[in-house]
Amino acid sequence: MVSSSAESLRSFRRNAVHVRQALDLLQQQAGPMQVDGGYLSDEGRIERYKLLSIPVRRALNPNDRASFVEAFAALRESPGTTAALGDVDQAWQSLQRELDSPVTLGGGKVPRRQIVSDWLDAAAFYDKLERDRAYDRLIDRYGKAAESIGADLTESAARLMLLVDESAAGVLGEPVILPPPTKTPPPPPDPKESWWKRATRIWRSGD
Repeated sequence: MVSSSAESLRSFRRNAVHVRQALDLLQQQAGPMQVDGGYLSDEGRIERYKLLSIPVRRALNPNDRASFVEAFAALRESPGTTAALGDVDQAWQSLQRELDSPVTLGGGKVPRRQIVSDWLDAAAFYDKLERDRAYDRLIDRYGKAAESIGADLTESAARLMLLVDESAAGVLGEPVILPPPTKTPPPPPDPKESWWKRATRIWRSGD
């Protein structure tokens, strides 16, 4: 396998480590159920999904080195993986169809892909203290149903990441379970965030 393909798979795997950790936390820290806006949800969902949203957001971005697109391209270039990729590729196509399927929210039909994208942005940049408006705008525009759709499809994408990660581990000759990350990666800079707010956030985080 050429070096660029190996690097793409390693980038995907480093990102998937955070997914494994975040999925474990989701199972352990589920909050009490409550009815909010006519929908059953649990307290603190947006905060708990923050850790998961950052790596999933990268994986769904085709321009990111750690994306599904890069990983699939690298795996297809690897000898002996075509047959093993059948189930994973089928799951990927199924996810794509679901993301492209429309749902009626906010007074019109919206592709689930758009809702997931907005949800991932809202979760990745969510700030409990400052009440980042991205989450409020999401709910104001689509209602609480957008949160359920975004959370469910985020988990579907995360589980698919683990399947791809297993194939990548086999190609690279690495263990499936890599050492846990030393630190959760920060979300990429929000293009709408002012420079002084970004500097304050970085200072608070101690980076």
